[in-house]
Amino acid sequence: MTIPIETQEYASTAYRSDQAVELPETRAKRERVGDELQPYGAYANLNPYHRTVEDIDTVQSSERDDPEFYKEHWWWDHQRLRFLNEKTGLKFLILLLPFTWIFTLLIGGVALVGWSVISVSDHFELPAFLFMLLLLVLVPSWIFFAFWIIPSTTNWLMTNVVGAILKPFEKTLEKKLDETLEDGCSEFNRVTGQVKFALGKGRSFEAPFVEFDAYVERVVQRGGIFYRLMFVHRYTQKQFNKTSLSNIEAEKTEVLALWDMLQRYMDVTQPLPDMPRLEPFRHLDPVTAKYDQTTSRNPRYWRDLNLEDWQKGEGAEILKKQRQYAWGRRQCRVTPQLGSVDMPTYRQSRPETACVV
Repeated sequence: MTIPIETQEYASTAYRSDQAVELPETRAKRERVGDELQPYGAYANLNPYHRTVEDIDTVQSSERDDPEFYKEHWWWDHQRLRFLNEKTGLKFLILLLPFTWIFTLLIGGVALVGWSVISVSDHFELPAFLFMLLLLVLVPSWIFFAFWIIPSTTNWLMTNVVGAILKPFEKTLEKKLDETLEDGCSEFNRVTGQVKFALGKGRSFEAPFVEFDAYVERVVQRGGIFYRLMFVHRYTQKQFNKTSLSNIEAEKTEVLALWDMLQRYMDVTQPLPDMPRLEPFRHLDPVTAKYDQTTSRNPRYWRDLNLEDWQKGEGAEILKKQRQYAWGRRQCRVTPQLGSVDMPTYRQSRPETACVV
């Protein structure tokens, strides 16, 4: 990732909601059982509340650590909104050591206590009631002690022991980690109007934003029914939902607001969504810079904000609007365009970087 530069102009392929795009009809039905197809181009101008709260905390804490935190290695900016696909293998490797240590403390410790009590009982020929008393006292005591020391010892283990072991291989590991992250990195590109989903092993799927249908997917878990934003490429039926962008949410309106925010991010007739992590880049986007100048927006609004006060006042109002907005009344601007051109003709107008359809 490089230091951000000002956008001078958008590509001819950038998404513009005020321009009708001729699109071919899809061979498969767009309706999906249990999932709700979302409309294009009907904006509520609402950003996902809970993600905004998380962003405020992230941006403010990042700035405390480094006032220029956004100049390098920042995943969202005025040109690209980047995110990771779910990489189960990477998660497993990261969590393997601490979970092994916790398992050893709990199970290994209990086993050691039990073996010690049995050994002492056999050696001194203790009566059965005393043997049971020792077990009933020492085993729960060890479990309590283990839970008490787990946080501090796990942190020390990861920081000092693992750090010391891996120190000689630091550069190699950093390179491998960067390659792994890059391999799983997907993006929405505001400048080009393209969306790219990483497929792993150096492969990716890229297509124009308007070729993706968005759905609110129902996710059934033990706690009940939850919701997640899912993307389906209209002409290949490739499905993308397991990403760091598509969090599983308890409230459907949070997912609806996320889709609203993503559309406005990609739409170059609109200013960037007023999200905390995009704030440092607003002056670098021409449409947004002009909008902020017209509205006299405070360029440090989110970074200087008192989060607690905001949540009680303006934030509470935003959450109320998000929950009460008439989401069901939105009208799609893309659906009427489907079938306005045949596929062979449409293929000729697609960007060269787009995958074959």
